[in-house]
Amino acid sequence: MKKINYFTLPLLLVSLVAQSDNSIPAEHLACYANSYQISMSPDGKYLAIVGPPRANVCDIEPDLRKYVEDDWRGGQLNLFDLKTGKIKTLTSGTGNGSVSNVRWVNNDRLVFNTNPTNSSAKTLSGYAMWGMNLDGSKKRKLWEATVKYDSGYGGIIEPVVTSLLREDDDHIMIRVNDRRSSVYDYYKLNINNGSKTRIAIGPDLEKGEWTDRHITNNGYPVAQISNFEDRWRLWKYNKEDDNWTIHYTNRCQEPTFFPIGITGENDELWLVAGQDVSKSKVFNEDNDKSKIFIYDPEKRTFDLLFEDDRYDIAGPVGGCRTASGNVSVDSTTLELLSVNYYAEKPVRLFFNEEYGQDYNQLAATFPDDVVRIVTTNSDRTKFVINVSSSTNPGDYYYYDKEFGTLSFLWERMPWIDRSKLSKMQPITYTARDGLQISGYLTIPVGSNGKNLPMVVHPHGGPNARDYYGFNDYVQFLASRGYAVFQMDFRGSTGYGAKHYISANKQFGKTMQDDITDGVNLLIQEGIADPERIAIFGGSYGGYATMAGLTFTPDLYAAGINFVGVVDLELLQEGSNRNSERFNGFYHELRMEWGDPDDPADKEYIIESSPLQQAHNIKSPVLIVHGAQDGNVKLEHATKLRDKLKSLGKEYEWYVEPYEGHGFRGEQSTVNFFNVMEDFLERKLN
Repeated sequence: MKKINYFTLPLLLVSLVAQSDNSIPAEHLACYANSYQISMSPDGKYLAIVGPPRANVCDIEPDLRKYVEDDWRGGQLNLFDLKTGKIKTLTSGTGNGSVSNVRWVNNDRLVFNTNPTNSSAKTLSGYAMWGMNLDGSKKRKLWEATVKYDSGYGGIIEPVVTSLLREDDDHIMIRVNDRRSSVYDYYKLNINNGSKTRIAIGPDLEKGEWTDRHITNNGYPVAQISNFEDRWRLWKYNKEDDNWTIHYTNRCQEPTFFPIGITGENDELWLVAGQDVSKSKVFNEDNDKSKIFIYDPEKRTFDLLFEDDRYDIAGPVGGCRTASGNVSVDSTTLELLSVNYYAEKPVRLFFNEEYGQDYNQLAATFPDDVVRIVTTNSDRTKFVINVSSSTNPGDYYYYDKEFGTLSFLWERMPWIDRSKLSKMQPITYTARDGLQISGYLTIPVGSNGKNLPMVVHPHGGPNARDYYGFNDYVQFLASRGYAVFQMDFRGSTGYGAKHYISANKQFGKTMQDDITDGVNLLIQEGIADPERIAIFGGSYGGYATMAGLTFTPDLYAAGINFVGVVDLELLQEGSNRNSERFNGFYHELRMEWGDPDDPADKEYIIESSPLQQAHNIKSPVLIVHGAQDGNVKLEHATKLRDKLKSLGKEYEWYVEPYEGHGFRGEQSTVNFFNVMEDFLERKLN
């Protein structure tokens, strides 16, 4: 490659004053990144960039309520000229105009969605799809949601592009759930005048059933997944008679597979993620991990494409969640280009030799970083890549294959002093029952890594996992001198069905043991000071925090419960049997957390609820919650506060009035960072 040239992104970058010590200002870490989505025009001349919905990044709004409601959802649309490096704003992204899902229809015209930004809106009139020329002219609203908000799982009413029809400059294919929130119908849409023609209806679902994964070919539906209670159904579409049939049915925690794409010249072969269900109806060691297959729906045969003996290739398996599968397929030829998945770090598999060679050349230029292809032109001769690591929030580069040049574009968060960022290291250890646990350890930059105060940071979910890379919470804590320990305890996704299912009815038990065993190992190795260990987590991580304080009270000097579950029975009461939104969730809870209608499970639920064991707590607790939390209601926090107060336990209380399940606004995040810093400083030092 030739020498690197440099462009800038002047309207999106800011300069902030850094502190003299290793601590990173809370504002710098809470600040929204300057770009959310980047899409290259087919000819490779322009980039459409979605960024924060205002010109001055990190301009903290004094009006907290206005900030949370107006700014958390999306951004403004900018056009970047790759030849000149000049940038102009096409839409401001304010009010109900927050932009998302930008797509180039051709070299001259884009389509994009706008979203309502008021989190309390009940009429989704702000959801719309627009067409616009790249110079900002001929802006036209192509579709708008006018139906009332539906609290069901498919409650957001908005169109999704299913094909750009590269040979047709006037039309695209979309699916829209405006007839019924959980069912998508398919349309051919004119991008100039908004006229549309329905080409297919969605499947006839039961009341309360909702759809998840969809695969299409040239805009037409091919297959989709639906869920009702604990049952998954795979629907197959017949284009000839415009009809859907049920192709496969399974229940949660049974082997299954999910369609993720089409390969080949027609609909005959599907890319699927999951297990080969023809081999076994139950999980076993040979059928434990999620794999990528080419599937013949007529013969019902599976051709294994790739597997990893340690990691799921295509997302979670074993519960009531769908495997996703991150595949890249050429939209014209339907050739499978690549498959991405997560091991300790991201792994990228290439099935197109030329595409793989291009990536490997780029990755070799940045051997210590994670390289991701963000967008390309239509013939894949021009690329925008993102280069990142735990100590690099992200750099964007432009690669011109024809000339062999790699040009720097901009930093994703240029206001952060990278010299103050700490490296995240993948680690593995063995739990007391022999199960291998993966995780990450971050040692503060400049420290000797010995006898450090440590914050244990279990993830939420629990059906989720931690990832390598830049993490604002981790870096905030590390910059204050704390080692940070993250772990993928049993019940985490990405490690196979056995790892996932082994957490059933183990909340506060073996799941917590996995955390405890990792902490004790770091103490034994001299990394963590046993007198200065805190535990902090959100959602399920908040549950794990309180479980740590109640079931192992001598291990932790302090705990921070962020939007956390403290009462398992209360959580399950919040999942209505008749609720469309929580139908699958209701059954998942009962498999994982126990059934309160079963006397034996009822006993387990009570004994595993930190609220019922609060008398064991010996250390101070910081309780942090969002008053608008719809997932883990504020009642969890208030019950815990009242219980600790009645027991004479030490606690501190902080609630953001306009936040929900996890804080979105910059100012509220800054507030939380500052409260957390003060609390830890007083309790661990």
